Amino acid sequence: MRLNKMTDSLAVVKYCRGDLSGGNGVILPQELLKHNYNELEEHYFIHDIQKLSSGFPERENIYILGHEVTEDFPLHNHDFFELCYVCQGEVLNVIDGVELYMSRGDIVLLNKNALQEIRCVNEETLIVNVCIKDELFERTLREFVLDQNPISEFLRYENPGQEKYMFFPTGYSRNIPVFMNNMVEEYTQADFHQTFSLEAWLLLLFDRLVKSGRYSYYGIDRQAMKVLQYVQEHCILQTLEEMAAELGYNANYLTGYIKKHTGRNCREIMKEARLNEAVRLLAETGLTVYQVSEACGYSSPSHFFRIFKEAFHMSPKEYRKQIQTGADA
Repeated sequence: MRLNKMTDSLAVVKYCRGDLSGGNGVILPQELLKHNYNELEEHYFIHDIQKLSSGFPERENIYILGHEVTEDFPLHNHDFFELCYVCQGEVLNVIDGVELYMSRGDIVLLNKNALQEIRCVNEETLIVNVCIKDELFERTLREFVLDQNPISEFLRYENPGQEKYMFFPTGYSRNIPVFMNNMVEEYTQADFHQTFSLEAWLLLLFDRLVKSGRYSYYGIDRQAMKVLQYVQEHCILQTLEEMAAELGYNANYLTGYIKKHTGRNCREIMKEARLNEAVRLLAETGLTVYQVSEACGYSSPSHFFRIFKEAFHMSPKEYRKQIQTGADA
């Protein structure tokens, strides 16, 4: 069910480039989980999740929880905004009856009217919840919330009967794990209390999400997941028009449908899938770079070289060399 195949396949590339989130993408310090278990045992997990807000330290407006999703969380809501980040595995987040499939790196921002269930689909899943009270908008986030951008409008809660959540498919991003890591590290090092640095990191995260322009008020439901997986699996050998025809759509409808549910451009997703296959072939086969280019659906080797270098800041040959060097070490 993993949708962000690119994340796993490129872990070694991120490591070679010095990505701050680490090779495996898990940014959740065990101290956070340990603290949650010790301090919130009576209402932390399934038993009484509706009382979660009572865990907020007095006079603090940000509260960060780490969850191991080893079982389902029942239907509940909160009196605060919640940012849910999947730092490992996959989860089915059901919001107001809508099934939202989330993979590692994805984010969903929920408002206070949202009714939420979390269903376990992978017992190794780890999520981080950043709980945010309205009072924070009177401090560091005040000017941001007054701004004219989609997240600010969502946080101003101007249409409480409409959008209940915003979905951000950020599994492709190298920057989001860095911001999340710094937030969690700051929180744990401050003995699990709010600091101005924590507020600043949250502001930077929101700013990055706004600038990415990739968000959806729908998210990846069951049908969208099937469509997205089909595109990822067939785009190397089929054109956009051919895939649309196989799915019973026209090309314009398919691209609009994917944009609506993922917040991302269809051709960008196709490019990632092709690069994902290129990385696999470079690492696992003896094909020449020119043969890899052709096998991944690129009509021109020079175009493939340019796209690959833009994505990874190294040529295909340099990538293969680093892989071989790492294997020999």
